[in-house]
Parts: sequence; C-alpha cells; structure tokens
Amino acid sequence: MVIISHLFKTPFHLLFPSLDHISLQSIACSVEDPLEEPLSSDLEDLAPVDQQVQSPPAPVHHSPVSPASAHNNRVDLTTEDDILSRYEIGKMLGEGGFGCVYEGKRLEDGLEVAVKIASKPRNMKYIYVPSHPAPLPLEIGLLLLVNKEPRVPEIIQLLDWQDQPERYIMVMERPSPCKDLWDYVMLQGGFLSEDIARFIMAQATKAAHTCCQRGVFHRDIKLENLLINPETLEVKLIDFGCGDLLQDSGYERFCGTPEYCPPEYYMDHKYHGKPTTVWSLGVLLFMLVCGRYPEPRDVELIDYGVWFEPDLSNECRHLIRSLLNESPSQRIGFGEILLHDWFKITKPTRRKL
Repeated sequence: MVIISHLFKTPFHLLFPSLDHISLQSIACSVEDPLEEPLSSDLEDLAPVDQQVQSPPAPVHHSPVSPASAHNNRVDLTTEDDILSRYEIGKMLGEGGFGCVYEGKRLEDGLEVAVKIASKPRNMKYIYVPSHPAPLPLEIGLLLLVNKEPRVPEIIQLLDWQDQPERYIMVMERPSPCKDLWDYVMLQGGFLSEDIARFIMAQATKAAHTCCQRGVFHRDIKLENLLINPETLEVKLIDFGCGDLLQDSGYERFCGTPEYCPPEYYMDHKYHGKPTTVWSLGVLLFMLVCGRYPEPRDVELIDYGVWFEPDLSNECRHLIRSLLNESPSQRIGFGEILLHDWFKITKPTRRKL
C-alpha cells in the first residue's frame, strides 16, 4: 500500500539578501570538490533503526493555537516559557494534514524565520540523536543530524525547536526572495535550459548526498521540496516530515510522492534508501529539462538503452539514463553523479524551439 505524504506544499514567498548575478560560466558547475565526506561517525553511537522508536518524553509547556487565531492565520502566545513567546508569529504560509508553517520574526534580533507547528500522530516516532539525552520527534532529530557541522547551505537550517505533549514546533531559516522549485519552473514555461538545470541539480545532488552521508533518508525529494532564490538560483532542501533514518535493510512501506516512487517498490514491494534517492534525482532532472514526469514507456526505453530526447545534449540524456535505470544496482552512484560529463560542460547549451 502506498502511503502518500500529507505534508503541505509550502508556497514560500519569502526574503533572502540579494547576491551578485550568477554568470552562465558559474552555472556550468565545476566538480573540483566532489562529495567525499564519510558517513558521520556520530551515527555509530545510535541504536539500530528498529530500536529507535521510543515512548514520548516528559511533557513540556504547551501553548495551544486557539480556533479564532487559526482562523485569522495568527498564533496565540499564552505562556512565557513556550517557544512561541520568543517570536512574533505572522501569516500562515502553508498548511497540511499534520501542521502549518507561519511567517515569524525572532524578537531578540528581528531575524525573519519560518515556524512549523506540527501535531503528533498517535504512532509518533522518536529517535535518539548524539548529544541529546532524551529521544526527539523524528523530524526534529533528522534535521539536527543533517544540520550538524560542517553544515551545508543546500539544506534548510533548523534554528530552534520544542517538543510539547500534543505537538512539536520547529523554527527554521526563512530565505528570501524565495519560492518552491515547482512554481519557479512553471513561471519559466514548464521546463528549464540545461545550463540552469545543471546548476540546480548540482545543489540538489549535494543536499541529497549529504543527507545519506549523515544517516538520513529524506524520502520526498521533489520540485515542491526545494526552495530556490530566483535571483541567485541558490537551492535549499526542505520538509523532512516523510524522512527516516537511513538503514541498510530495505523499506517495505512507501512514504512520499507516487510520481517519484522507484519501480522496485512496485515489483518487489521493497526499496532501499540510496538507490531510491538517486531515482528521485533522476525524476527531478527529467522534470526540469523535459517538463513532464517520466512515463512507463520512457523507463522501458531507458532499460533497453534506446531512450532519446532530441532537444537534449548527449551528456544530459546519458545522465538521465544513468539515474533512471530500472535496476537499483545499475543506477549511477552518488560519488559519480557530479563527476558525470554533463556537469563538466562549460559552453552554454540552448534548447531548440
């Protein structure tokens, strides 16, 4: 049974300090510094994944959102020791089955943030994270793992958090100007040039690889979960609500977006974290340069080695075939993606009209 994420599609139209315009030469990404960071040694101290689920920790102070305030897209601050008392909460940015995201401003220094307030499901999963004695809600724990030093700018930063009896609250950086990658691509006509796609894919690949290196399986890498600054094309991976700890054994329940589900899940009812993440990057690239999801016929032609899209460069077509190989064991590895010839192109490519 496919479990589809109920997490919201967050239309972040936020603020980020303007940076210098990026030239086409810089968009044609260099791979001088491939991703070679070893898996974090911190994870060696964690118990096996099947032992990570814990009973909820002792309750902390709770500051409910009143019906009236929710109706007005505002959050009431009711106690001084509640995390929300340290922030000015503004309008709602997005909402889903388990929570809402609000604009926020840190009172001590005026820093603009995003505040996610998530209700706890009955089967709330907790994990242990090094340097934190008590178990933490899964999403908070995953963000702490991927944000550890040295942190990478391609992953959203968790600034503050609090676990409460019926919900948990996360305060994250709020980049600006910013929108999700789906909206950005649609505004560009539904697909991107290879030069722009190359710059975006390099960042998405680094974010995905860093997650796996640090023992985190995001499970829902897609256009909607990547924020992009339209002025600088800087990208940040968000929303770890579907995520889990990365494990060597396979996963038997799919949690994420069906269009990004790997074929092995349908064939074997089981899938593994790293090859599935590579597959999702393949779907992402396909969407960016083709303007549509790969169809079963595309996957079949890729499996036969004859898939062809005339408007794409040979290097781009080859990378897509390498990412979307139907066999998980035959997909390109993380260490090879940014070393692929497509990322070495420095001459701007133009799509035929």
